[in-house]
Amino acid sequence: MKTQEQEQAPAVAVDPMEDLCQALFSTEDGARKKAARQTAGAMTQRPWPQLPSRLRSAVRSDISRLLDSGNARAQIIEAGYSAGVVNQALRDLGRSGA
Repeated sequence: MKTQEQEQAPAVAVDPMEDLCQALFSTEDGARKKAARQTAGAMTQRPWPQLPSRLRSAVRSDISRLLDSGNARAQIIEAGYSAGVVNQALRDLGRSGA
């Protein structure tokens, strides 16, 4: 038997990868952004080239923004990314994390 709330809830398709990318592309920092960074950082079991291109682009964009704000590599890792993801993104960007 369904509850009244279940009957009224509209079926909305949510793409978790798109939500993750949008959080990383966002210029606002917060809990959502930190969680997205940690999720992206945890994806190191897959080789970087095998990650979806939009996700790699979102990570590069976010890391580039952090570097432009004066953050060093260690601070980017503290922000939630894994060292492996940071290294790959920096390599793609042709930058160092000083």
